[in-house]
Amino acid sequence: MPRLKQMNPNLYEAALDLGATPMQALRKVIIPEILPGMISGFMLAITISIDDFAVTIFTIGNEGLETLSTYIYADARKGGLTPELRPLSSLIFVLVLVLLIFINRRSDKKKNQ
Repeated sequence: MPRLKQMNPNLYEAALDLGATPMQALRKVIIPEILPGMISGFMLAITISIDDFAVTIFTIGNEGLETLSTYIYADARKGGLTPELRPLSSLIFVLVLVLLIFINRRSDKKKNQ
């Protein structure tokens, strides 16, 4: 998101004015501009998720406490994910997406005031 906000908004319109289709403008102008941000976000997400899982595995103990990540790991080791995990993963994804959209719109409204 910070990379998108730093980008000049006129670049996309300039590409369209020069004869590019919206898909060409996206592929040849927008994506190369935001690619470094996409790559760094991807790497950060993987690093954080692996770190959280490793910390959970090492600190869980024998208490029988089970977090979502350890439940998925144990379920996958048994031979595959159960059908209950698929809708749960979808719900988590949609919830995080809605939350991010809400936060970004609220911050944009504060900037415009």
